[in-house]
Amino acid sequence: MNSKTITLPERARILVARTDRIGDIVLSLPVFTSLKSAFPRASICALTRSQTAELLEGRPDVDDVISFDSDTSRIPLHEFKRLLPEIRKRKFDAAVILFSNFSVAALTALAGIPVRVGPATKIAQAMLTHRVRQRRSKTLRHETDHNLDLLSVFGAPPVRVAFLTPPNPPAIKLTRVEGRPLVGVHPGSGGSARNWPEERYVELVRELTGSGCDVVVTGSFAEKELVERVIRSSGGLASKHIGSGKLMELASVLSQLDVFVAGSTGPLHMASALGTPVVGIYCPIFVCLPQRWGPIGSKDTALVPNVAACARCVMEKCPHFDCMNMISVGLVRDSVLGKTGSAVELLR
Repeated sequence: MNSKTITLPERARILVARTDRIGDIVLSLPVFTSLKSAFPRASICALTRSQTAELLEGRPDVDDVISFDSDTSRIPLHEFKRLLPEIRKRKFDAAVILFSNFSVAALTALAGIPVRVGPATKIAQAMLTHRVRQRRSKTLRHETDHNLDLLSVFGAPPVRVAFLTPPNPPAIKLTRVEGRPLVGVHPGSGGSARNWPEERYVELVRELTGSGCDVVVTGSFAEKELVERVIRSSGGLASKHIGSGKLMELASVLSQLDVFVAGSTGPLHMASALGTPVVGIYCPIFVCLPQRWGPIGSKDTALVPNVAACARCVMEKCPHFDCMNMISVGLVRDSVLGKTGSAVELLR
């Protein structure tokens, strides 16, 4: 890594690239806030996938968003050819690549961006001018802090806050009953980490509705059957929200909840950034631990089974299988009720 601090022009044009999933984008939001705080007259542009562009549009710390269509974090060849002249003509002074990716690094290099900062990992680092050694998969440093570390080459003080602003007026208005907390439960998972068993979510919804809470079970269109099954199996008292794929619509729903419960998912991080207290349910696989991927809000809780961290799940071969059941329904319920700010009690 070149240790010399980079001096940027007062009106620097900075491209920040993060091209993976929802949660990754949310945990990268402090980068935009930190850059705008350090360089208020700079023009900050985000490069991301179309699926996550909504999270970055209209923010006070993001001046523009360039997006592309892809099912992965990599830029497809036809999109690469479309983006290259657009990136080149904008004459960016610097690019910050938050997620090491060959296609993104190649795009910034071929576009002639003079300062290209990113993690010193994978073959992509050969196309960077400034490399920061991190070894993300080998440490328990939080993803947000890894992202902020990349700004040290600019001398930008880190602002470790992730915020999202929901639509006003709300895109969707939830019904509330005075005196009853409104709790969201998200039983689905993006598949990047092991989740709590479905039957545990069923028990949790039953316990929360019995405790005087109203519950909204949330999920994507692909999780519609799961959502309906959880509601039906828990007694049919919860309502549901099936997402349309519009992230700001989901943000509108999450912002109206008193507490949100989910595994290690994008919606969990969105809720946290919206200021909704969350209870996250995490597995003990080393690269999935909350010390690396947990929510960063001051009102958030992350729960993990009380076992030693493991390299990967070997299922039935593990003496602790299924350790996810060690996170009891009672523990999650009490964590939720402790955040409602009301006097609800479990009915026995």
